[in-house]
Amino acid sequence: MQSLMQKDLPMQITAELTEREREILRLLASGASNKDIARQLFISANTVKVHLRNIFAKIGVTSRTEAAVYAIREGLSQAADLPAAMRATQESPAAIPAPLETKSKPYSLWIAALITVLLVGLVTLVVTTYRSPTIAVASPAPAASQRWQELADLPTARSGLAVTVYENQIYAIGGETAQGVTGVMEQYDVAADTWITLTSKPLPVADINAAVIGGQIYIPGGRLASGGVTDVFESYDPRRDQWERRAPLPVALSGYALVAFEGKLYVFGGWDGQKFLASVYEYDSDQDKWFERMLMPTARGFAGAATAGGKIYVIGGYDGKEALAVNEEYLPERDTWSRRAPLPAGRYALGVTSIADIIYVVGGEGGTGSTLPPLQYVHQQDQWQEFEGPLSENWSHLGVVPTGTHLYILGGRLGGISTAQNLSYQAIYTIMIPVIP
Repeated sequence: MQSLMQKDLPMQITAELTEREREILRLLASGASNKDIARQLFISANTVKVHLRNIFAKIGVTSRTEAAVYAIREGLSQAADLPAAMRATQESPAAIPAPLETKSKPYSLWIAALITVLLVGLVTLVVTTYRSPTIAVASPAPAASQRWQELADLPTARSGLAVTVYENQIYAIGGETAQGVTGVMEQYDVAADTWITLTSKPLPVADINAAVIGGQIYIPGGRLASGGVTDVFESYDPRRDQWERRAPLPVALSGYALVAFEGKLYVFGGWDGQKFLASVYEYDSDQDKWFERMLMPTARGFAGAATAGGKIYVIGGYDGKEALAVNEEYLPERDTWSRRAPLPAGRYALGVTSIADIIYVVGGEGGTGSTLPPLQYVHQQDQWQEFEGPLSENWSHLGVVPTGTHLYILGGRLGGISTAQNLSYQAIYTIMIPVIP
């Protein structure tokens, strides 16, 4: 009786894990670090730590390796997904070599050898990361022209599209082509520099954004082919290539800013068909419900949003009269707003994202008529800085996403015409410190 109960226990524990905990456990078993998990699920590294503590307590383990083995045993992941070191641990316990026999201080020699091995390993793993031009470096950064790279064009030229990234694949969804609003969905393999076409979005829309939570891609609202706006909210499962309808937006919206933060979606402002709004809506995927939050200080549409330092920044936009330079900081846990350093000049229909807590702004329409340079924002210093762009004309209604150390800029309008342009920018570079044997 006792052995039977113990045999059934793992399955009971697995059933107690939430969907989010299962997703985190699966990613952990694939070898993802806390930062990798946070990046893929659009939550903070601290939130990942909290989830892992809860997971370890529920499944009765004390280490990542034990948790990975548990995930394999319970069918949440596959052994092939484990890093080599973890697979070795699963097959047999690591053997610790015995100290060499010696008559003179054997333990001291063994300890000294062990410390030497550890120090060599530590130096081998040292990687110094720099963000140019924010932080000065001893070794010169690559020239800006070398950090921009032209990649395989989108199969479908379009603007006002939604772009997001999931498991190193970039998804370009919907938008407006020369023939009109479309629901086309194309997937870009970053490593292979190739595109494939997937199942189209059921409701074609433009002036949209996308975000990922819990392994699902979410796209709220949008502008219809008729010119009206919709409250339809659809999600896409990349693993099954299937679409599903969710609880509709509280109001019909297009041209909103969207960000995923701590496992929830936040929709800021937008156009409701008659006016630009200051509304903020939070979506909880576990409940499939929308909640209204504190209004933005500034009503606007076609703004951009990104996270940095555990906060959300909503940047730029259009209020129906002019391009805005406003930069407003939102703290979700307190539901409060504050003003931060504005953009050097107003712009809307811009691309906004973040890497390593640095916010990047690319493209947009402004009121000056001149080309708007790419910008980066360091929230700790509350300062904006320019960096060299690849084009001499304004690029607007585009998609910008981060993957690894690079930004990917896709689609949009160049000279008022929809483009299939696909460029990458190396936002972060590393200097490896060699180890001399």
